[in-house]
Amino acid sequence: VEFLYCDLASMKSIRQFVQQFRAKNCPLHVLVNNGDPAAAPADAEAAFRVHISLAVPGLFYIACLSWACILPQSGTRSHNARIITVSSATHYVGKLHLNDLQSRCSYSPHGAYAQSKLALVLFTYRLQHLLTANGSHVTANVVDPGVVNTELYKHVFWVVKVVKWMTAWLFFK
Repeated sequence: VEFLYCDLASMKSIRQFVQQFRAKNCPLHVLVNNGDPAAAPADAEAAFRVHISLAVPGLFYIACLSWACILPQSGTRSHNARIITVSSATHYVGKLHLNDLQSRCSYSPHGAYAQSKLALVLFTYRLQHLLTANGSHVTANVVDPGVVNTELYKHVFWVVKVVKWMTAWLFFK
């Protein structure tokens, strides 16, 4: 196992990561995109930075660079290379507000999170469409890991934290 640093908030860092990986001349069979920040604070501008401007474009960019530069050489007709993006079932309640990505009209931390997950699902569907149209040996998949005991609930109301603390051992992975 080898570690390569990549800051998803920095396009420069993502480009450097892809260049470093390419220099190794190794196949990349699976790229797992999981840039999931913890729940954003109740400030709309901070939430935009955390959910939309950090996680979504960073994952888009690394997936596109990998698709263009690394993955095509790794996939074959019998064994496709894969881009797996981690999302959430929360995307079902998400609404993509293209005219108000920062949620300045009405903000909720859950809404910002759901919007970012919906954006990842839509991106993955579009990427798969492009891959299929180009006859690529790369597939794009989006997955929901289920309810996992993470720092996602870091900024929620204290009552929710208590309920989580009492039930996480039973219901969360």
